[in-house]
Amino acid sequence: MRKLIILLALAVTSLVGATASATTCNIDFTATISQQAYDFALVLHNTHASITATYNGTSGSDDVFSGFSASFSGPDEILHWTGPQSVIVNGTQIHVGWTTSDNTCPPCITGYFTDRNGLKIPGTDVAVLVTNHVAGSSGFFSNICAIPITLTNIRGACLAAPIKLGDLNRTNSALAAQLQDLSSGATLKPGDEIAIPLPVPPRGGSCGAYVFNYGIVGQSNAQISPWVQLP
Repeated sequence: MRKLIILLALAVTSLVGATASATTCNIDFTATISQQAYDFALVLHNTHASITATYNGTSGSDDVFSGFSASFSGPDEILHWTGPQSVIVNGTQIHVGWTTSDNTCPPCITGYFTDRNGLKIPGTDVAVLVTNHVAGSSGFFSNICAIPITLTNIRGACLAAPIKLGDLNRTNSALAAQLQDLSSGATLKPGDEIAIPLPVPPRGGSCGAYVFNYGIVGQSNAQISPWVQLP
């Protein structure tokens, strides 16, 4: 696998001795679709874990969903959010999240918008690249998706302890104040990987969890902003 390694000149004082898997994933989507949609689905590839918690959106900021289901299709798990407050159109804000029983979040997640019958609307695909592990003094993005992914404005925070799923979003001002600029981003072709420096802990503090937030741009159906928490 061809690797593109981007290491920035940022002093990092914290070290993580072992690889860790994502335990919390919350993702902001701004729909840029040309037709109405009624629901939204994400596909966790090669995953059959139980869903232990979900997040359906922030009232007053997102088109909050009232229903959720998880099902399996071959090796994949399909998470389906249903019953939004209003029909999904161009510009609609969606924020969904979940945690799993095996404490993992796949490095590549795909998704799509669905019609009033819960069926996929052709041509509404999205793809999300997840910060899937940390090791040593770096966090890693590995593009195992089938398409190039452009990352922008990668930020991170070193937290004393993990935060709850519902607190992992753009409306959490206390979390936003702790985010540090880590990288301007890059475009990763399938098979590429980038390494970014971990956020620096507060003076005299330590990291009980890392949070990463970044943009994913260039896709025709959504502007995407994942929030990923790694232990």
